[in-house]
Amino acid sequence: MPERYEVSKVHSCEFCGTEEQMLGSCAEVADARSLAEQDARRTLEWRPVLEAEPWPLHADPEDGQFEYVIHRREDA
Repeated sequence: MPERYEVSKVHSCEFCGTEEQMLGSCAEVADARSLAEQDARRTLEWRPVLEAEPWPLHADPEDGQFEYVIHRREDA
């Protein structure tokens, strides 16, 4: 089954609660990273959310606005 990589950005604060915005879906992980970095307007440092698991990937540009997440999905 082909894999897809879903890119989203998440904002969470005491005033807004948690909001997730889907940025898109890509066939290649490099394209998914690029999509998030274009939205953030900077290079992001990616790491797994959980050390023992390779997915999802997470990046925090430390600007206090959004965190970026890439989930790997298998197309049915």
